[in-house]
Amino acid sequence: MKQNYFLGLALFIIATTTFSQENTVGTIIYNPELSDGGYNLIYPHNQSTAFLMDMCGNVVHTWEHGDSLRPANVLYILENTDVITTYRPADNSEDAIWAGGGGASIERRTWDNVPIWSFTRNDSAYRLHHDIQPLANGNVLVTAWEQRDSLECIEAGRNPANLTGDGMWSEVIWEIGPDAYNEGQVVWEWAVWDHLIQDFDSTKSNYGVVADNIHKININFGQTLGAAADWLHINAIDYDPFSQHIMLSVPTFNEIWIVDRGNTTSGELKWRWGNPMAYDRGDSSNTKLGFQHHTHWLDLALDSDNADYGKVGVFNNRVQGDTSEYSTVHTLIPFYDEYENEYAVDAASGTFLPADFDWSFSSPDPNTIYSNIVSSFQRLDNGNSLICSGKSGDTREYTQEGELVWYYKTPLLNQAGMASPVSQGTVLNPFQNLTFRAHRYPADFPAFDGIDFVAGAPIELDPTPIASCLVCDLALELDSISYDSSSANISIIANGSYDLNSIEWINLSDSSVIPYQNELDFTTTQSGDFLITVTDIMGCTTSLVVSVIIDSVDSPSPLAVGLYPNPTTGILNLVLNASSGNALVSIYNMQGQTVFTSNNSNSPNALRFDLGHLNNGAYTIVIQTSTGVATSRILIQK
Repeated sequence: MKQNYFLGLALFIIATTTFSQENTVGTIIYNPELSDGGYNLIYPHNQSTAFLMDMCGNVVHTWEHGDSLRPANVLYILENTDVITTYRPADNSEDAIWAGGGGASIERRTWDNVPIWSFTRNDSAYRLHHDIQPLANGNVLVTAWEQRDSLECIEAGRNPANLTGDGMWSEVIWEIGPDAYNEGQVVWEWAVWDHLIQDFDSTKSNYGVVADNIHKININFGQTLGAAADWLHINAIDYDPFSQHIMLSVPTFNEIWIVDRGNTTSGELKWRWGNPMAYDRGDSSNTKLGFQHHTHWLDLALDSDNADYGKVGVFNNRVQGDTSEYSTVHTLIPFYDEYENEYAVDAASGTFLPADFDWSFSSPDPNTIYSNIVSSFQRLDNGNSLICSGKSGDTREYTQEGELVWYYKTPLLNQAGMASPVSQGTVLNPFQNLTFRAHRYPADFPAFDGIDFVAGAPIELDPTPIASCLVCDLALELDSISYDSSSANISIIANGSYDLNSIEWINLSDSSVIPYQNELDFTTTQSGDFLITVTDIMGCTTSLVVSVIIDSVDSPSPLAVGLYPNPTTGILNLVLNASSGNALVSIYNMQGQTVFTSNNSNSPNALRFDLGHLNNGAYTIVIQTSTGVATSRILIQK
């Protein structure tokens, strides 16, 4: 007698997730309920890529630069999706002007990294450095070192004892715009050299009483940096279109400056704050800032009705504690009279107001917010603070109450001037993952309209997402079954947000891994329970148990049947092989009573039944078609 076969498939889904509680890089903490959310931009040192990431550290977009280039610290996303990026050559050994923060080029690009226009200045006279500020008219404000030789410095009143043979670097602020040939050109300039005062040598230029000239810059003030000629080291620039004022961070003076760009006193130093000793007022007890970074108006990131609108934010790098140095972040309110275009001065002391910060924040553990260089602070729209301690590539988001709700560690290791991704679990030390700034763009930022962000892999290798970031939507389902001679051919579909990393089939009868079976399709000639387990690149894991029954039946042709999920809470899926034809489905309780029937003429290969009205328990299902009869046991568990 010809031997035919009956094939029954019962499918059981097992979903599991894996995650680490001890991440050391990438996203380490994320509380979606308290975080302001959005997308985070970093442009770390010693490599050539700017990364836009979601809150879980998954990269959603990058802007690449050539391998021979390095960041000139910042990249800004514009509301029309263009970006203004900065870069410099990786090799600076032959550069006439070089110090930390040095730049060379700015470039406007499309979202997809296509250049639009650019400007470069890096020679013996000038070098771009540190920061830029895009303007609404499409132009860009930049900071640049300006070489002044020793004779010029002495004539301007500089104490010769504070000079080297290289003279000193002053500063200029340029507004750069594209010409008809898409080459950047200088369309406006402000130079520190035009606003000097000195009381050292009455025979030289700029002589006067420093304390009586608070709107001028003392050429003999300022701390010495690693590059002796680097006098001012301006490390941040911002622009307020309402007042038409430019804000500058001058860390060697421990001061913030505001310069009139185009109001009634164009070019004048209007306001300065942080260290009145820079203009011979007050003493060390009046010094509020220490080598600060990222001074800026908070307006751009906030709604006009926000309580912080109009305030100034600053990362205060070097605060002297009782036993060690630490960092703080602050907001403050300059007292500005928009009608007179003037900032208030305290009548008694002759120092610019305010007397102190409006708001201050420091970590209870000074080691968690500390960086004596670089770094940034951003006030988010919900009142949270985004703080980047750049020396350690450490970015944290705190609530107003001081609760840590997001923590990200730049997962790059600098070795011999080249930073490369590290594996999750790597412990990085300061200066190994320098990050000049971190910036949060809200999810509704205009540039993101119409952009379908697809979460890619994180920067770090071997990523292990934390629980709140583990979007485990990975799921398996039976796609099709077929019968070929005496074997069952099973095809599985994996659905999820991320690519698969591994696939494994196990024969549960002896718990052995089936060799060479690393695909979603599986063929077997044996009866038994088989477990397929898949894992995606984020570590999400899910499994499906396929119970295969191959029996001899007296039928002219085989019937292949798949049932899932089993157990079920009520919904039962039935998959038939293509040649099955019409199907009569009957379900019986353990007393042999018929509790469900369905006669599916011209039935498709996949059927779906709602058994939610049945009580919990075991049932027998019988499927009759023109090609045979299949019987299996199902379990309802609600």
